[in-house]
Amino acid sequence: MTSNHTGNGRRLATFIAETKGRSLPPEVIDGARLCLADWLGVALGARDEPAGRIVRETVAGWNSTGGATVLFGAPAAAPFAALANGTLAHCLDFDDTYVAAVTHVSAPVWAAVLALGEETGADETAMLAAFVTGFEVASRVGAGLGEAVTARGWHGTGVFGRLGAAAAGATLLGLDAERALHALGAAATQTAGLVASFGTMAKPFHAGKAAMDGVVAAQLAANGFRAATGLLEAGGGLDGALVQDRAASIPEIEFGGWNILRNSFKPYAACHLTHPAIDAARALAARCNDIAGIGSIRAEIGALADKVTGGKSGAPSSPLEGKFDLKFCVALGLHGHEVSAADFREPWQADPAVCATAQKVTVAVSPAMGFASARLTLDDGDSVHVPVAKGHPGNPIGWDDMQRKFAALGAPVLGGRTETLFQVVRAFGDGGALSEMRAVLAEL
Repeated sequence: MTSNHTGNGRRLATFIAETKGRSLPPEVIDGARLCLADWLGVALGARDEPAGRIVRETVAGWNSTGGATVLFGAPAAAPFAALANGTLAHCLDFDDTYVAAVTHVSAPVWAAVLALGEETGADETAMLAAFVTGFEVASRVGAGLGEAVTARGWHGTGVFGRLGAAAAGATLLGLDAERALHALGAAATQTAGLVASFGTMAKPFHAGKAAMDGVVAAQLAANGFRAATGLLEAGGGLDGALVQDRAASIPEIEFGGWNILRNSFKPYAACHLTHPAIDAARALAARCNDIAGIGSIRAEIGALADKVTGGKSGAPSSPLEGKFDLKFCVALGLHGHEVSAADFREPWQADPAVCATAQKVTVAVSPAMGFASARLTLDDGDSVHVPVAKGHPGNPIGWDDMQRKFAALGAPVLGGRTETLFQVVRAFGDGGALSEMRAVLAEL
């Protein structure tokens, strides 16, 4: 390897290169399957989303050759399929989040794995292993840095998701440690994605572009491309550019345990930072007989939730805006909505009663509240504190919950084949699942 890197680059690259010989515990394999079920469910549910359609049509116009599946489109070259499918999987903002990195890992990494895996003829076991490697790389580089990056205006998915996609791609291409390190460097230098784009089509595009760039980075490295190899050290280039006040840096990378077992899944189709407040709102709704009669609602939330979602109007002009408006999401919960994908569909016409309730919500930052906690208090003193929102470690979503989520998202697209596809995904890695998935998806 070249000499302009130290521990982090070496450990990450070695971890990638050693994937093939690594034995994964059953619970880690199951975690990867759960991520795949979530990824596919939210992608299917996003069939009619304009951002996904536009990217898909743009990819089709490039007339690329390749055998990678594009959901709801014609097969394409792996980078372009990854772009289309990664975008689609993040359109509903209903996909999983690794909270410590504030990153939607599965959207870009599974998109990259499936596209490049199909193109290279990888089997299901290799794809699962590549996904786990990509997840562990993305989550470890982002751990402890994600909140600082987000607070400074960068989208963690566009930063760490790229690295995860590149790591997964390098795994599928069988890169040795030196070439894997250059793949990571090529991915890191493409870092992009602005929090200021949240609430527009550009946010899901961040996930798709991360998937595409990760695939391209791995392919370039496989052909001998050389990139900077010290970017992932503390103060080595990436963190210094993103967090210029040096208040946070990439941690020393160590591998032990599995971060994929601490992933979070969304029960609501809105920004993850709104979820604890939505949990509290739904709990209050269950015991409040007169929602319209509420005089005021005080929401105590964490600083990051306030920065991303708390300052909005409560009267969003589009469903994409609504997903990032904490006041509106709280009002949906108080009015008994499930805050599902159906609550954020086009054509958009926000319920006037919900918007009226949203105007009664005031937001306060509390140092006692973090990413997964919130407190709501009504003017009559009734209050609900959510210490850990549903879907996070400590209050997890399991296969039964995922089955319900998948069914709600998939049924409008697949009808009676929804349960069949879900069970196929649950068995991914046992052999035969990939061909069955292709057969069902080819009919869409």
